[in-house]
Amino acid sequence: MEKPFFWIIDDEWADYEREKTVFDRAFGADGYELAFSGPKTYREDLSRYGPLADAVLTQIDIEIGPREMEQLTHCRILSNYGTGYNNIDVQEARARGIAVGYIPGYCAEDIADYVLSVLYRRYKPTAGFEEEIRAGKWGAAAMPEPLHRLSSKKLFLVGFGSIARAVAQKARGVGLSVSAWSPHLNAERAAAAGVCYQPLAEGLADADIVSLHLRYDKETHHFIGAAELARMKRDAILINTARGGVLDTNALIAAVREGKLGGAVLDVLEQEPPDPRDPVLHCPGIEVTPHISYDSEEALGDLQRRAAENAVHVLKGKPGADLV
Repeated sequence: MEKPFFWIIDDEWADYEREKTVFDRAFGADGYELAFSGPKTYREDLSRYGPLADAVLTQIDIEIGPREMEQLTHCRILSNYGTGYNNIDVQEARARGIAVGYIPGYCAEDIADYVLSVLYRRYKPTAGFEEEIRAGKWGAAAMPEPLHRLSSKKLFLVGFGSIARAVAQKARGVGLSVSAWSPHLNAERAAAAGVCYQPLAEGLADADIVSLHLRYDKETHHFIGAAELARMKRDAILINTARGGVLDTNALIAAVREGKLGGAVLDVLEQEPPDPRDPVLHCPGIEVTPHISYDSEEALGDLQRRAAENAVHVLKGKPGADLV
Protein backbone atom coordinates (compact mmCIF):
# COMPACT_ATOMS: atom_id res chain seq x y z
CA MET A 1 0.00 0.00 0.00
CA GLU A 2 1.02 3.62 -0.47
CA LYS A 3 2.25 5.55 2.52
CA PRO A 4 -0.72 5.88 4.89
CA PHE A 5 -1.63 9.41 5.93
CA PHE A 6 -2.56 9.96 9.60
CA TRP A 7 -4.29 13.17 10.65
CA ILE A 8 -4.34 13.91 14.39
CA ILE A 9 -6.84 16.49 15.68
CA ASP A 10 -5.82 17.32 19.23
CA ASP A 11 -4.33 19.94 21.53
CA GLU A 12 -4.23 18.01 24.81
CA TRP A 13 -1.13 15.83 24.55
CA ALA A 14 2.32 17.24 25.24
CA ASP A 15 3.77 15.17 22.39
CA TYR A 16 2.86 12.31 20.08
CA GLU A 17 5.80 10.00 20.64
CA ARG A 18 3.49 7.14 21.66
CA GLU A 19 1.55 7.36 18.39
CA LYS A 20 4.75 7.66 16.38
CA THR A 21 6.15 4.57 18.07
CA VAL A 22 3.09 2.58 16.99
CA PHE A 23 3.23 3.95 13.45
CA ASP A 24 7.01 3.37 13.19
CA ARG A 25 6.60 -0.23 14.27
CA ALA A 26 3.84 -0.82 11.72
CA PHE A 27 5.15 1.08 8.70
CA GLY A 28 8.73 2.14 9.40
CA ALA A 29 9.88 5.61 10.40
CA ASP A 30 9.63 6.88 6.80
CA GLY A 31 6.68 4.76 5.79
CA TYR A 32 3.80 7.10 6.63
CA GLU A 33 2.73 10.74 6.61
CA LEU A 34 1.52 12.60 9.69
CA ALA A 35 -0.32 15.91 10.04
CA PHE A 36 -1.73 17.79 13.04
CA SER A 37 -4.59 20.21 13.65
CA GLY A 38 -6.15 21.66 16.78
CA PRO A 39 -9.83 21.95 17.70
CA LYS A 40 -9.81 25.59 16.58
CA THR A 41 -8.17 24.94 13.21
CA TYR A 42 -9.34 21.54 12.03
CA ARG A 43 -12.26 22.90 9.99
CA GLU A 44 -9.87 25.24 8.17
CA ASP A 45 -7.55 22.27 7.56
CA LEU A 46 -10.33 19.94 6.45
CA SER A 47 -10.05 20.69 2.75
CA ARG A 48 -6.27 20.26 2.94
CA TYR A 49 -5.91 17.12 5.03
CA GLY A 50 -9.34 15.51 4.73
CA PRO A 51 -8.90 14.09 1.19
CA LEU A 52 -5.43 12.76 2.11
CA ALA A 53 -6.26 11.10 5.41
CA ASP A 54 -6.43 7.32 5.62
CA ALA A 55 -7.00 7.56 9.37
CA VAL A 56 -8.09 10.39 11.64
CA LEU A 57 -7.23 10.33 15.34
CA THR A 58 -9.43 12.78 17.19
CA GLN A 59 -10.47 14.05 20.59
CA ILE A 60 -14.00 13.30 21.78
CA ASP A 61 -15.13 16.93 21.49
CA ILE A 62 -14.34 17.19 17.76
CA GLU A 63 -17.61 17.00 15.86
CA ILE A 64 -17.42 14.85 12.74
CA GLY A 65 -20.69 14.62 10.84
CA PRO A 66 -21.83 14.39 7.21
CA ARG A 67 -20.31 17.72 6.21
CA GLU A 68 -16.88 16.77 7.53
CA MET A 69 -17.06 13.26 6.12
CA GLU A 70 -17.65 14.60 2.61
CA GLN A 71 -14.00 15.66 2.68
CA LEU A 72 -12.76 12.35 4.11
CA THR A 73 -12.79 10.62 0.75
CA HIS A 74 -10.03 8.10 1.57
CA CYS A 75 -10.58 7.72 5.29
CA ARG A 76 -10.95 4.18 6.61
CA ILE A 77 -11.14 4.87 10.34
CA LEU A 78 -12.06 7.66 12.74
CA SER A 79 -10.15 6.73 15.89
CA ASN A 80 -11.40 8.55 18.99
CA TYR A 81 -9.22 9.31 21.99
CA GLY A 82 -11.78 8.13 24.53
CA THR A 83 -14.48 5.70 25.54
CA GLY A 84 -17.22 7.88 24.06
CA TYR A 85 -18.02 8.46 20.41
CA ASN A 86 -21.14 10.64 20.37
CA ASN A 87 -19.08 13.34 18.61
CA ILE A 88 -19.09 11.15 15.50
CA ASP A 89 -22.12 10.45 13.33
CA VAL A 90 -21.66 6.68 13.46
CA GLN A 91 -24.52 5.99 11.06
CA GLU A 92 -23.02 8.32 8.45
CA ALA A 93 -19.59 6.78 8.93
CA ARG A 94 -21.00 3.30 8.49
CA ALA A 95 -22.77 4.34 5.28
CA ARG A 96 -19.46 5.63 3.95
CA GLY A 97 -17.52 2.53 4.99
CA ILE A 98 -15.54 4.35 7.67
CA ALA A 99 -14.84 2.45 10.87
CA VAL A 100 -15.19 4.24 14.22
CA GLY A 101 -12.67 3.36 16.90
CA TYR A 102 -12.88 4.00 20.63
CA ILE A 103 -10.94 2.99 23.75
CA PRO A 104 -13.14 1.03 26.16
CA GLY A 105 -11.82 0.54 29.66
CA TYR A 106 -8.58 2.51 29.30
CA CYS A 107 -9.29 4.48 32.50
CA ALA A 108 -11.39 1.92 34.37
CA GLU A 109 -8.96 1.65 37.26
CA ASP A 110 -8.58 5.42 37.50
CA ILE A 111 -12.32 6.08 37.66
CA ALA A 112 -12.70 3.30 40.21
CA ASP A 113 -10.05 5.04 42.33
CA TYR A 114 -11.96 8.32 41.97
CA VAL A 115 -15.24 6.76 43.13
CA LEU A 116 -13.52 5.18 46.12
CA SER A 117 -11.87 8.49 46.98
CA VAL A 118 -15.32 10.14 47.02
CA LEU A 119 -16.59 7.50 49.42
CA TYR A 120 -13.62 7.82 51.74
CA ARG A 121 -13.88 11.62 51.79
CA ARG A 122 -17.52 11.30 52.79
CA TYR A 123 -17.39 8.43 55.25
CA LYS A 124 -13.82 8.68 56.59
CA PRO A 125 -12.66 12.28 56.02
CA THR A 126 -9.04 13.17 56.76
CA ALA A 127 -9.11 16.89 55.88
CA GLY A 128 -11.14 19.97 56.70
CA PHE A 129 -10.92 19.88 60.51
CA GLU A 130 -8.86 23.04 60.98
CA GLU A 131 -11.76 25.21 62.08
CA GLU A 132 -13.03 22.64 64.58
CA ILE A 133 -9.58 22.13 66.08
CA ARG A 134 -9.00 25.87 66.44
CA ALA A 135 -12.38 26.04 68.19
CA GLY A 136 -11.15 23.50 70.73
CA LYS A 137 -13.10 20.54 69.40
CA TRP A 138 -11.39 17.17 69.55
CA GLY A 139 -12.32 13.54 68.96
CA ALA A 140 -15.84 12.71 67.85
CA ALA A 141 -16.97 16.22 68.85
CA ALA A 142 -15.08 17.56 65.82
CA MET A 143 -17.22 15.53 63.42
CA PRO A 144 -20.06 17.49 61.80
CA GLU A 145 -22.18 14.34 61.60
CA PRO A 146 -21.97 10.70 62.71
CA LEU A 147 -19.71 8.45 60.65
CA HIS A 148 -20.50 5.01 59.28
CA ARG A 149 -18.26 2.22 58.11
CA LEU A 150 -18.05 1.66 54.38
CA SER A 151 -19.11 -1.92 55.00
CA SER A 152 -22.48 -0.61 56.19
CA LYS A 153 -23.16 1.13 52.87
CA LYS A 154 -24.84 -0.03 49.67
CA LEU A 155 -23.47 1.04 46.31
CA PHE A 156 -25.69 0.86 43.22
CA LEU A 157 -24.09 1.03 39.77
CA VAL A 158 -26.24 2.32 36.90
CA GLY A 159 -24.58 0.81 33.85
CA PHE A 160 -22.23 -2.15 34.06
CA GLY A 161 -19.47 -1.92 31.48
CA SER A 162 -15.75 -2.29 32.10
CA ILE A 163 -15.52 0.85 34.25
CA ALA A 164 -18.43 -0.11 36.49
CA ARG A 165 -16.93 -3.58 36.88
CA ALA A 166 -13.65 -2.05 38.05
CA VAL A 167 -15.57 0.12 40.52
CA ALA A 168 -17.44 -2.94 41.79
CA GLN A 169 -14.25 -4.91 42.32
CA LYS A 170 -12.57 -2.17 44.35
CA ALA A 171 -15.73 -1.33 46.30
CA ARG A 172 -16.27 -4.96 47.26
CA GLY A 173 -12.63 -5.09 48.33
CA VAL A 174 -13.28 -2.48 51.02
CA GLY A 175 -16.49 -4.07 52.20
CA LEU A 176 -19.31 -2.29 50.39
CA SER A 177 -22.42 -4.14 49.31
CA VAL A 178 -22.58 -3.67 45.52
CA SER A 179 -25.53 -4.06 43.18
CA ALA A 180 -25.94 -3.04 39.55
CA TRP A 181 -28.37 -2.51 36.72
CA SER A 182 -27.94 -2.13 32.99
CA PRO A 183 -30.21 -2.93 30.05
CA HIS A 184 -28.07 -5.98 29.26
CA LEU A 185 -27.57 -7.29 32.78
CA ASN A 186 -29.41 -10.09 34.52
CA ALA A 187 -29.04 -11.88 37.85
CA GLU A 188 -26.81 -14.63 36.45
CA ARG A 189 -24.36 -12.26 34.74
CA ALA A 190 -24.28 -9.99 37.78
CA ALA A 191 -23.51 -12.90 40.10
CA ALA A 192 -20.67 -14.01 37.83
CA ALA A 193 -19.17 -10.52 38.23
CA GLY A 194 -19.57 -10.65 42.00
CA VAL A 195 -22.46 -8.20 42.36
CA CYS A 196 -26.19 -8.39 42.92
CA TYR A 197 -28.59 -7.52 40.13
CA GLN A 198 -31.36 -5.06 40.99
CA PRO A 199 -34.02 -3.48 38.78
CA LEU A 200 -33.38 0.23 38.29
CA ALA A 201 -36.16 1.57 40.51
CA GLU A 202 -35.36 -0.88 43.32
CA GLY A 203 -31.64 -0.19 43.20
CA LEU A 204 -32.12 3.58 43.30
CA ALA A 205 -34.41 3.30 46.32
CA ASP A 206 -32.14 0.89 48.19
CA ALA A 207 -28.73 2.51 47.74
CA ASP A 208 -26.71 4.84 49.91
CA ILE A 209 -24.53 5.73 46.91
CA VAL A 210 -25.58 5.69 43.26
CA SER A 211 -22.77 5.81 40.70
CA LEU A 212 -23.55 6.46 37.03
CA HIS A 213 -21.68 4.55 34.32
CA LEU A 214 -23.92 4.85 31.28
CA ARG A 215 -22.77 5.73 27.79
CA TYR A 216 -24.35 8.90 26.43
CA ASP A 217 -26.66 8.87 23.41
CA LYS A 218 -30.21 9.87 22.51
CA GLU A 219 -31.64 7.04 24.60
CA THR A 220 -29.72 7.98 27.75
CA HIS A 221 -30.13 11.77 27.59
CA HIS A 222 -31.36 12.83 31.06
CA PHE A 223 -31.75 9.15 31.93
CA ILE A 224 -31.60 10.16 35.59
CA GLY A 225 -34.18 12.88 36.08
CA ALA A 226 -36.59 14.14 38.72
CA ALA A 227 -38.53 10.88 38.93
CA GLU A 228 -35.40 8.77 39.41
CA LEU A 229 -33.90 11.18 41.95
CA ALA A 230 -37.15 11.12 43.91
CA ARG A 231 -36.74 7.36 44.38
CA MET A 232 -33.40 7.78 46.16
CA LYS A 233 -32.95 8.04 49.92
CA ARG A 234 -32.90 11.54 51.34
CA ASP A 235 -29.36 11.03 52.65
CA ALA A 236 -28.03 9.20 49.57
CA ILE A 237 -25.36 10.66 47.30
CA LEU A 238 -25.05 10.53 43.53
CA ILE A 239 -21.73 10.24 41.68
CA ASN A 240 -21.47 10.91 37.94
CA THR A 241 -18.28 10.05 36.08
CA ALA A 242 -20.04 9.03 32.86
CA ARG A 243 -21.28 11.95 30.74
CA GLY A 244 -22.99 15.11 31.90
CA GLY A 245 -25.98 14.57 29.66
CA VAL A 246 -27.12 11.34 31.33
CA LEU A 247 -28.19 13.42 34.33
CA ASP A 248 -30.80 16.20 34.42
CA THR A 249 -28.71 18.78 36.25
CA ASN A 250 -31.61 21.12 37.00
CA ALA A 251 -33.54 18.27 38.60
CA LEU A 252 -30.47 17.37 40.67
CA ILE A 253 -30.02 20.94 41.91
CA ALA A 254 -33.68 21.10 42.91
CA ALA A 255 -33.49 17.77 44.78
CA VAL A 256 -30.39 18.79 46.73
CA ARG A 257 -31.64 22.29 47.55
CA GLU A 258 -34.97 20.94 48.74
CA GLY A 259 -33.28 18.39 51.00
CA LYS A 260 -34.61 15.44 49.02
CA LEU A 261 -31.11 14.13 48.29
CA GLY A 262 -27.99 14.07 50.43
CA GLY A 263 -25.70 15.47 47.76
CA ALA A 264 -23.76 14.72 44.61
CA VAL A 265 -20.23 14.60 43.25
CA LEU A 266 -20.00 15.40 39.55
CA ASP A 267 -16.89 14.98 37.43
CA VAL A 268 -18.82 15.65 34.22
CA LEU A 269 -21.30 18.38 33.35
CA GLU A 270 -23.79 19.04 30.58
CA GLN A 271 -21.71 22.02 29.50
CA GLU A 272 -17.93 21.68 29.66
CA PRO A 273 -16.17 23.80 30.65
CA PRO A 274 -19.05 25.35 32.60
CA ASP A 275 -20.02 28.98 32.75
CA PRO A 276 -18.70 30.27 36.12
CA ARG A 277 -22.26 31.37 36.89
CA ASP A 278 -23.70 27.88 36.32
CA PRO A 279 -25.99 27.13 39.31
CA VAL A 280 -24.47 23.67 39.70
CA LEU A 281 -21.23 25.35 40.82
CA HIS A 282 -23.04 27.29 43.52
CA CYS A 283 -25.24 24.64 45.12
CA PRO A 284 -24.19 23.54 48.63
CA GLY A 285 -24.12 19.76 48.70
CA ILE A 286 -22.94 19.38 45.10
CA GLU A 287 -19.20 19.00 44.53
CA VAL A 288 -17.79 19.44 41.03
CA THR A 289 -14.39 18.30 39.81
CA PRO A 290 -13.04 19.36 36.38
CA HIS A 291 -13.48 16.08 34.46
CA ILE A 292 -10.35 14.48 35.88
CA SER A 293 -11.56 11.10 37.12
CA TYR A 294 -9.95 9.38 34.12
CA ASP A 295 -6.59 11.10 34.55
CA SER A 296 -3.32 9.32 35.25
CA GLU A 297 -0.10 9.08 33.30
CA GLU A 298 -0.77 5.38 32.80
CA ALA A 299 -4.28 5.96 31.47
CA LEU A 300 -3.23 8.69 29.06
CA GLY A 301 -0.39 6.52 27.80
CA ASP A 302 -2.83 3.69 27.09
CA LEU A 303 -5.22 6.13 25.42
CA GLN A 304 -2.67 7.45 22.93
CA ARG A 305 -1.20 4.06 22.19
CA ARG A 306 -4.52 2.27 21.69
CA ALA A 307 -5.99 5.02 19.50
CA ALA A 308 -2.96 4.64 17.21
CA GLU A 309 -3.19 0.85 17.31
CA ASN A 310 -6.88 0.96 16.33
CA ALA A 311 -5.95 2.96 13.25
CA VAL A 312 -3.10 0.64 12.33
CA HIS A 313 -5.18 -2.51 12.75
CA VAL A 314 -7.86 -1.21 10.38
CA LEU A 315 -5.39 0.05 7.75
CA LYS A 316 -3.57 -3.26 7.79
CA GLY A 317 -6.79 -5.26 7.80
CA LYS A 318 -5.85 -7.05 11.01
CA PRO A 319 -8.16 -8.00 13.89
CA GLY A 320 -7.81 -6.46 17.31
CA ALA A 321 -9.19 -2.95 16.84
CA ASP A 322 -11.84 -1.68 19.27
CA LEU A 323 -14.60 -0.58 16.90
CA VAL A 324 -18.11 0.70 17.53
